[in-house]
Amino acid sequence: MRNMKNMIIFGDAQNMKELKDNSIHLVVTSPPYFNAPFDYPDLFASYDEFLTLIRNVARELKRVLDAGRIAAFVVDDTLIKGKKYPIVADITKIFIEEGFKYRERIVWVKPEGYIRISRRSGVLLQHPYPMYYYPDNLQESILIFQNGEFDYKKFRGN
Repeated sequence: MRNMKNMIIFGDAQNMKELKDNSIHLVVTSPPYFNAPFDYPDLFASYDEFLTLIRNVARELKRVLDAGRIAAFVVDDTLIKGKKYPIVADITKIFIEEGFKYRERIVWVKPEGYIRISRRSGVLLQHPYPMYYYPDNLQESILIFQNGEFDYKKFRGN
């Protein structure tokens, strides 16, 4: 194998200056959900600010991912104060616009018996009103994007 090394870098995925162009083979990440009430309330000033961050990350991943390599995003739509944000659709659109191939959406169903310890637990008892809708998130999406085409002729496996 070529000189391969592993390293952990703490930084901003919008600017991965420590990484060379086309030097990464796989990215698996779960970016912060847009202002998720129990995890990241008010983290972003607006949904547009969140989408700008995602676009900046997509551009930087386009630079650092080698040709044909994969980026996997664990994300899902978010409900905030009764408004649902289409995060899965918007991230997919952004990555396609930035030149990635959309390969797959995997639905990850959380294990049976999963109960999130949050204010969502027991919402029917806390808010027994018609049309009160604040479900716990029992699934997430894993979005798979590919950076261009993989050249199988270049791959030797040793």
